[in-house]
Amino acid sequence: MSTSVSSVMRGVSIAFALLLTACGEPSPSSTPSSSEPNIQAAAGSAATATDSPEVTAVDFFKALLVDNDLKEAKRHTVPSLKRVLDGYASAKAVGRTLLNMSFDQVEITIEDTNKNVREFYTDKADVMLIFTGIKNDEKVVNMRMVKMEKHNGKWLVAVIKDDPFARTKI
Repeated sequence: MSTSVSSVMRGVSIAFALLLTACGEPSPSSTPSSSEPNIQAAAGSAATATDSPEVTAVDFFKALLVDNDLKEAKRHTVPSLKRVLDGYASAKAVGRTLLNMSFDQVEITIEDTNKNVREFYTDKADVMLIFTGIKNDEKVVNMRMVKMEKHNGKWLVAVIKDDPFARTKI
C-alpha cells in the first residue's frame, strides 16, 4: 500500500514540477505566434501524462480548430465518430457546422477541478474543455464536454457534447 501511495505522490510532484516549468517565461525560440493556441491545464492535472484523455481531447480540437488538419483529428476518434468526420471536406467545415465553433485565435483550457482519481483507472473518462478565443474582434467562450474511451490502450474521442451554458443571440 505504501509503495502505491509513494508512486502516486511521486507522479503528482513530477506533474507539479512540469506545470511550474511550463508556467515560466518562454524563451524567444519557443514563443508561440499569435495564431497558435495557448493550451493550459490546471494544477494537479493528469494532462501532463503522454497518453491521457485530456491530452488526446486537446490534440483533437487543436487539429480541427488551429491546424485545420482533418486527417490528424480523425486519428484521435473512435470509428463511429471517424465515419461522421469522413462526411466533411475540411476541418474548418467540421468546426463551423458540426461543432458550431470557429475562431480567429483560440486558447484551449482543460477544466479539471472536479476530477476523481478513480476515473483514470477505467476505460472511459469525461473531459471538460474551455475554448476562449477571438472571432471577428469579439471575445468568444465555449465549453465542451468530451466523452473519451480507451481502445487498445489508447484514449480516443467518442462523443462531443454541446456547450451546456450556450445561449443564442436574439
